[in-house]
This record gives sequence, C-alpha cells and structure tokens, in this order.
Amino acid sequence: MSPGTDPDHLGAARAVAAEDEERAGVATYLRIDPGPGATPAAEPDAADGPELADRVRAVWDVLTAADPEVSVQDVLAVLGDLELRPTPARTPERPPERLSTWRPPGAPVPPRAVRDAEVGQVVDAFVAGRLLRVVNYHDTPASRGEEFRRELLWYAERFAPVRAADVHAFCTTGRWPDASRPGIVPAFYDGFASAVQVALPALEEAGLVGWFYPPTDFLDVPPARQREFARAHEYGVLEHPPGRLAMTWEELTELSRRHEVCGHTATHAASADVDSPGRVVSEVLDPVRRLTAAIGRAPASWAWLGGTEHDPSRPGDAALAATGVRLWTSNTSLRRLPG
Repeated sequence: MSPGTDPDHLGAARAVAAEDEERAGVATYLRIDPGPGATPAAEPDAADGPELADRVRAVWDVLTAADPEVSVQDVLAVLGDLELRPTPARTPERPPERLSTWRPPGAPVPPRAVRDAEVGQVVDAFVAGRLLRVVNYHDTPASRGEEFRRELLWYAERFAPVRAADVHAFCTTGRWPDASRPGIVPAFYDGFASAVQVALPALEEAGLVGWFYPPTDFLDVPPARQREFARAHEYGVLEHPPGRLAMTWEELTELSRRHEVCGHTATHAASADVDSPGRVVSEVLDPVRRLTAAIGRAPASWAWLGGTEHDPSRPGDAALAATGVRLWTSNTSLRRLPG
C-alpha cells in the first residue's frame, strides 16, 4: 500500500473521527506483545513491518500537529482506514473539531510523554514484525447484512484466519501457521444478537475466525429490558428491531465451537471503575467463571470498555492474572499475559 500523503492522512483522520464507530468495521493494526523471551518474527510481517513503522511515525507527526490530544490509537485507525478497509470511511460534510479518540467518561488524556512512549512501543514492535490486523465491529444489523458479507469475503481473499492458539504459537516461535499471507481478526463486541444472526453466517462463509467479546450480564437481561440496559451502559445500538437485542448463552456456546470467545466484563465496565473487591468479583471473576462454564475453556482474551492497556496496579487488571485468561486486548496491542 502507498504510504499516502499529509492530506490523505488528515482526510482519513477526519473521516474516522466523524464516523460512528459502532456503524462500520473499524480496521486497525495492533502490536503484539509476547512478553519476556519473545522470538524474532518471521515472514510475512517481518518484511512489511519496518515500512509500516515508518508510516506510523509520519502519521503521528501529521495528527499531533492538527490535534495535540491524539494518541497512537488514532494513528493506527487512520492507517487501517487507508490500508485495510475495502471502502474507506466517508469524508464528513462537517469536519469534526477533534481527531482524538473517544474515551470513557472521566478518563484523562495521558501526558504527551506517555503517548510518545506508546508510539515508540508500536514502532519497535512493527519493525520486528510483531503486528496483527483487526477489524472491530459492534452491532451488525440485518439491513446491512449484504454489506458485511461482501466485506468479510474481501478480507478472506487477502488475509488468513487467526485463532488464539495461533497468537500463542507466534509469541513462542515467531511464526504464523500461514506463511503466505498475514492474518486478520474480525472482532465483535458487546454480545449483540445481530452478531449471531448476521455476522456469524458471513464469517463462516468467508472461512474467518471471529473473536466475540460479550458483557455477560447483557445476555441475562430479559428482551424487553435489553434496550434500557444498552442505553445505561454505553452501548452503540444502530437499529431497534423487535425481539432480542442480545445473543443467548446457547448461541454463545454454539459459536464457541468454531470461534473465539473473550471476556468484556459483566456490564461493559471500564477498568478505572472496578475499584473495590465487590466490583472485581462482579465485573471480572464472575464473568470469567461464567464464560468458562459456558464454552468449556477460559476466555481467549480480555478487553475493558475503552480498550485500556493492562495495568496490574488496578484491582481488576491484577485479578485477571489468576483466572487463566492468557491474552489482553487493548486499543493498540494484543498482549500475552504470564501463565
């Protein structure tokens, strides 16, 4: 892919910032953090990584000049929009005032030095070929089913499916099972019924492996109250068809036979809000226990609302280490936890 120009980068940044992130597959790159003892990466991304790292630096310079509060997450979304999507985000009629990513209420903008360090971590990982392509979805309504189908088939023509076991093998050996093409993870957040009814058949037709992140309490709410629950817990709902908004536990168990199930708290919580022993139990330990019982194994990965990095100084993050969950998904990385 062409690295683009300053106008390309700013245009994509404005389009991604204006786009409702719940409405489209938001393509991005993640750095892989394999933990201590990492093995040097092999093809195909060891060749592509240094060029991608250069593009990260270039886009960072452009975006920080336009909006001093951007983070490396914004850079990765811009590159994902330009390089990984079949149809880039539409140019907005009214450009947004800010280019920086949405953050959970009360979450401060990290100091510039911290964000510069995050850029350095991403650059170092990409130079080494430790990267993964991801497309994040939320509600996938039936009215756009054919669009989702075409999009997933487009990805399947270009990229290989990725399972959690493939990530662990890469962290140990530096190699992916398909050496001929890079992998991609279509991720589906928030436990919507539409992910089962619309996205899952398209995934299986395409031969891709989906990673599903359901907040467990959502699956327990009676259908008549699911829209109220979604409004109260920062869900982005595109359409309100009659019937269920959430998938069922039976559907989750069935899809886990071919796809990855990951933890996303009980209610769609942010790490900073899980600040007491009771909240740790309700938002971390109980969801992991229930998912493990439903699918017969520990969840493949974990993600908080807002996609924060692992921080063992926070109670919820520290508690996860003892649950058997081995991967951590943030907005900028996929990290292997000690096991």
